[in-house]
Amino acid sequence: MEHAAGNPFPGPFKTGWFLLQFACIYAVLHALYFAMPDRVLREDVHYYGIVAPGARLIKLLAPSEQVVAVEGTLQSPHATLNIVRGCDSAGVAFLLIAAVVAFPAGWSRKLGGIVGALALTYVLNEIRVVLLYFVASYRHDWFSLLHNYLMPTFIIAVSCISFAWWAAWSALPRRSDAGPALEDLAL
Repeated sequence: MEHAAGNPFPGPFKTGWFLLQFACIYAVLHALYFAMPDRVLREDVHYYGIVAPGARLIKLLAPSEQVVAVEGTLQSPHATLNIVRGCDSAGVAFLLIAAVVAFPAGWSRKLGGIVGALALTYVLNEIRVVLLYFVASYRHDWFSLLHNYLMPTFIIAVSCISFAWWAAWSALPRRSDAGPALEDLAL
């Protein structure tokens, strides 16, 4: 189904308006994130949201690791991995959320996109943290390359693909908007 002037998106999709909204939403989320005190981020958000679940996952995968969660840090006899501001995939989550909110879709689809963006970035980051712990423990020479380049690039690429999929799905008409379904038609 095409909309205004061959545009496949619902409503009038204006690139400039999308980019302006996207930039403003991202800036607000980013500002709120940096307004959060480091102590709250480290002791509450990072500990309960990233470090403690990461330690449980590592213990599940390799019980002999003797890893413990301490504030914003995974510690073991093999490695210490500090989770600091910016190592929590918040920036990628903010990019996805801003793109979803700025995209011309219904609010129910936007809400699904926001929940999906948060779930995707959380899972990808938790996997990243656990992998980086093992790399820091056993292949420290790979740490910098993986931490600084490969893993962030992978997470951003998966996030872009996820947004493209969500945007294409969001542009599809809802069943009630598309008329009767094929199975509803009498032949």
